Amino acid sequence: MHLVIENTKQSFVFPSNGVLVVGNDFECDVQVNHPKVLGRHFAITKKSYGCVLQVFDKGVTVNGVPITEKCLLDTGDLIKIDDLPFRILNDQYIPKDSNLNHTNVEIDKKKNQSSVFGIRSYAGDTTGLFIIDDYHHPDGWHVFRDQNELHLIDNKQKTCLNGLKIAQAKLSNGDVISTANYKFKVELPGTSGFSKFSPSHPRNVQLSEAILHQTIDSGYGGGGSKAFFKNNLWWITILVGLVVLTLVIINNSNGQ
Repeated sequence: MHLVIENTKQSFVFPSNGVLVVGNDFECDVQVNHPKVLGRHFAITKKSYGCVLQVFDKGVTVNGVPITEKCLLDTGDLIKIDDLPFRILNDQYIPKDSNLNHTNVEIDKKKNQSSVFGIRSYAGDTTGLFIIDDYHHPDGWHVFRDQNELHLIDNKQKTCLNGLKIAQAKLSNGDVISTANYKFKVELPGTSGFSKFSPSHPRNVQLSEAILHQTIDSGYGGGGSKAFFKNNLWWITILVGLVVLTLVIINNSNGQ
């Protein structure tokens, strides 16, 4: 994980304490000479769940959205102070090359293959929208499905994938497609921050099926009394044993 000043391509790694401070003070990890950069302007902290941006002065935006206090950062997010751009990059999210022949793909074909496999919008009024079909953005880039994989085609290089300009790539979970004004994030089964609460999420489907089978086997589905006794024999045995022991104790007390 590192921070890049896009104008100069200077790259800064996080110090051992996991906090990267940006400003024009001598104590800052990233010292910037710019009229709009004041003191300790902002800091980025590495956490187990990602990076957190903390803003100390005004004029900071992330992907075009003004930030006054804190926000969570994704790989490829664009942080700006006035006209000075910074980008957060992660070497673990290097785009993978795609072998998809996009010239043979039907652009208008809707596939509707999965409710937990696609891209999530983080753009303005569509924030939270989950896209499960092939997607074609007005800027001219596309996301296609092919053999249970997602592929990004951006020949005009209007976007960044994980902060890098690419023309074509195979998408992986957590990949971020972004510009200065919007962001989309790839979500695959079992990993979505939104869809894991959905009944269609694979884990929840498995849980639902397990509960269903347990309900049927326990007799509520009709004709399951044998399965009920089989599944609960251990505690029935203990209960019967306690009853017998109680009767023996009472019988001995009466005999005395």
